[in-house]
Amino acid sequence: MEEKEFVIDDHIDDHVDEEIKKCFDKKNKKSFFTFAGAGSGKTKSLINALTYIKDTYGYELLTYSRQVAVITYTNAACDEILDRINFSPLFAVSTIHSFLWELIKNQQRDIKNWIKNNTEEEILELEKQQSRGRAGAAYDNRTKKIKSKKERLLKIETVRKFSYNPNGNNFRYDYLSHAEVIKMGSEFIAKSDTMQNILINKYPILLIDESQDTKKELVDALLFLYEKHKSKIVIGMFGDTMQKVYTDGKEDLTLCIPDDWVKPVKVMNHRSSNRIVKLANEIRKSFDDKIQRPRSNANEGKVHLFIADSNSDKSKIENLVADSMYKLTDDDKWLVATECKTLILEHHMAGSRLKFLELFKPLYSVDSLKTGILDGTLPEIQLLTNKVLPLILACKRDDKFQVAKMIKQYSPLVNKKAFGEATKKPLLCLNRAYQSVKKLCKLWNYGKIPTCLEVIENIESTGLFEIPNRLQGIVDIKSNENIDEITNSLIKSFSTPFSQIEAYSAYINNETSFATHQGVKGLEFTRVVVIVDDDEAQGFLFSYEKLFGAKEKSKTDIKNENEGKDTSIARTKRLFYVACTRAKQSLAIIAYTHDCNAVKQSVIENNWFLEKEITIF
Repeated sequence: MEEKEFVIDDHIDDHVDEEIKKCFDKKNKKSFFTFAGAGSGKTKSLINALTYIKDTYGYELLTYSRQVAVITYTNAACDEILDRINFSPLFAVSTIHSFLWELIKNQQRDIKNWIKNNTEEEILELEKQQSRGRAGAAYDNRTKKIKSKKERLLKIETVRKFSYNPNGNNFRYDYLSHAEVIKMGSEFIAKSDTMQNILINKYPILLIDESQDTKKELVDALLFLYEKHKSKIVIGMFGDTMQKVYTDGKEDLTLCIPDDWVKPVKVMNHRSSNRIVKLANEIRKSFDDKIQRPRSNANEGKVHLFIADSNSDKSKIENLVADSMYKLTDDDKWLVATECKTLILEHHMAGSRLKFLELFKPLYSVDSLKTGILDGTLPEIQLLTNKVLPLILACKRDDKFQVAKMIKQYSPLVNKKAFGEATKKPLLCLNRAYQSVKKLCKLWNYGKIPTCLEVIENIESTGLFEIPNRLQGIVDIKSNENIDEITNSLIKSFSTPFSQIEAYSAYINNETSFATHQGVKGLEFTRVVVIVDDDEAQGFLFSYEKLFGAKEKSKTDIKNENEGKDTSIARTKRLFYVACTRAKQSLAIIAYTHDCNAVKQSVIENNWFLEKEITIF
């Protein structure tokens, strides 16, 4: 495998932070795009920039009630940055949705007009599709959407104030959806002089983390804003186009960056061992000319590819891989599941391994419920994960203090209203609450595991907790095609054993060894297992079989390649790069395939793995 010799200098990227600092000079403001590959210390450079801004311009900015906006991709990233800057009020750190909502939420008249016009346009588009469509499931679904949007259109005029929850689902007609906030906010920035002035006066410095996956609408709007007001705002982007894993990010972002922007490049990978950095460079080679360097004190590390037939016993294969990695690395922590991070393509792959698939799949199949089931904010799920589960666990360990705390915090049986109605006998309220808890816990007597529906029926009968509207009376409804899609999916999902709630809760709270390839961007782990399985993933955006040469390119792939468009192979290669570069010391890839020999031949020809680094089961 070809190697490039470098002068060993772990501080070779120090100039990048200095270049970024110069961009904030009031006499010579410059916007910038910082290339920061895997393990390059991107977050450290961002924090260094924020610290410099605070020390140099902080007092002046706060004096004029101005802030520095920092847009990140996840709430977890927000929390990390806020913690590292000691929650300074100088910085407005938020996700893209929260940033845009904060910017536009006071423009209620404009919001109402936009919602009205946008809803009318959506109805017209659906009616056009309906006129060309045939009878069937898609036709019926469009009919429901048209009816729902027309109902909302009638109610819009009565809305005094539109609301939005960036961390959950927004179902009511006076709530904005996530997509509406992105589209509306971006349009306001691009088209409204008033909004542009509000933005540059409130946030004269705007920094964007993970810019390659920032919604393309916002990136386009900000680039337009820059051209009109370049002397009044500094826009700083941090990112790596090789780590673009979502389709709604800006394609070819680096080609769209204006020529007058500063473009510093970080070349170090401070995270990974030598062998993992070499693999990452080889994967990247056909994408661009960026080559990373490992630290001078980096270990050699270990990578190994395990290939197995798609019809294999996957549990057995994955146990064999753990045992093999222990022998290859002499690291006995490979034998402890919680000491290794296993990356899967889709959440339902974790569901099948952790035993919550039947709970997850019906809800995940409904577009309007996807966000809530993925992040745990679906109200119907939260009833079980945030209230019932902690209460039952407290009862099982006889933790009376925690039981009392849960009742006081969540039960309407002991709230002020309940006490007010029983002023002479408040102890009756407490007794009723504890009897309700006792009745609930009986569902688990003699080792039984109730279904989620049985739990809901029990709670509804006692009034222990408030039941979300869509779950009220659901136990008496039978799952069939004559009820709406959401109710049907809730019935199917909640017909599963409550044990699946416990497994699901552990997964979404990162208490298991599993995560998705996409969900670990920016994170790092000592030992990583990447599971590649197109059959189980059931997706169409990614194809490891094509990437690994076990399946021919489609006509669409070839057409997109010829037209310079993104392809499933390019998307998969970027995702594979992200997954592999999470590993610090050792990396195992498990490829389930229909052609083991083709995969082996392909990865050897691509210089990704040596023959001795490959095992076929």
